[in-house]
Amino acid sequence: MVHQVRIKSLPQDWLWCESWCDDESKKTAKIIDLCNNPMTKEAKLDAAQRIIEEWTTYDNDIKAVMQGIKQNKSIHSQESTSHKQHTEL
Repeated sequence: MVHQVRIKSLPQDWLWCESWCDDESKKTAKIIDLCNNPMTKEAKLDAAQRIIEEWTTYDNDIKAVMQGIKQNKSIHSQESTSHKQHTEL
């Protein structure tokens, strides 16, 4: 198959990775690959927080939404239990 299908490499700005790209080229990157750097063995989430400025903000926003969902479920669960207890009396 490799011999039948022409393979082309994408320009570097289509896939930026800290392992082989410089910081200057990150400004025009279309995709940032949070690849495992074999030299540092840094966890991907730690790398994301360090490499992508917006990561912490987005992560905190998502955590807040998830906390709101948990609280909402807890309130509905308590209301359901309370309603069930009152109807059993």
